[in-house]
Amino acid sequence: MHLIYIEDSADENLAIFSALALPVEQWRTCFSIVRDFRRDLKRAYGIYIYKELHAWKFVSGRGQIAPAIVTKGQRAAIFRQALETVTNLPGAQMLNACFPKGQANRAFERLLNRIERSLVSWDSHGILLCDQGKEGDYTRLVRRMNVYNPISSRYGGWGAARSSSRNIPLDRIVEDPVFKRSDKSYFIQLVDFAAYSLLRRERPTPNITRLGLANAFEILQPILLRAATRYDPEGIWGCRRQPRFAGSTSATIDGFEPAQLLYGIKLSRQYVEASGRNETAYEPNISSSVSAFCGAAPSASLSK
Repeated sequence: MHLIYIEDSADENLAIFSALALPVEQWRTCFSIVRDFRRDLKRAYGIYIYKELHAWKFVSGRGQIAPAIVTKGQRAAIFRQALETVTNLPGAQMLNACFPKGQANRAFERLLNRIERSLVSWDSHGILLCDQGKEGDYTRLVRRMNVYNPISSRYGGWGAARSSSRNIPLDRIVEDPVFKRSDKSYFIQLVDFAAYSLLRRERPTPNITRLGLANAFEILQPILLRAATRYDPEGIWGCRRQPRFAGSTSATIDGFEPAQLLYGIKLSRQYVEASGRNETAYEPNISSSVSAFCGAAPSASLSK
């Protein structure tokens, strides 16, 4: 059995969902580690043990979290320590989804399917623990997926009939999601830090870059569940705004980054396979086009 803590972070363009899976037999050990971390913050900075640490407010210097001022530089160091604490939790695994802002529910749905697949591979079951705020939407989504959850085939079709999708209801996620106030859960607060670190790696701000946190997400590399999807080396599902390929730049084609283009190409390949078309000449053209683009100069563009 696993307890799976889920939190999201978003800006005007992206919606990030992160999930921290902890085996129940390790939960008390994990809680002791997190509790000791908060006690250390109390001793070192005076930060109240029971004060909620909300990622974006924390990093921006907002909130009375201690009797004395905790500077932005100190907060940046604490932010990294929080991610290191997550990485050191025994048995911890982290899954992530990254979608455009208007597709938050789709991102949550995709994340649930990755959690389901992971639980199957672990021969385990899981209970979802989410921050309060979207109880109705998420509960309805989970209940629907418990009955109807169409999954597209990566090979173009299911079975002899080559059906485009197959109903594979959730089986390993137990009951409705449990909703907790984030100020009452250290784990949800830590997942909020993780989700925010991914958001700000994909879309860094001048303040985040100045504080040296634009790449803080890299701290979580040891616990990323890379098997969650084969389309991303870090197991992150969805459209990525920041390319993660060797030689890539911030160049765009009609506003899309290389990672988004590759995601679209993946869908196009599925269409070609499903339609039975010959893709002998199709595949090399795609590869060469993307390779050329990823190595292009930052001003590279393509007219419509």
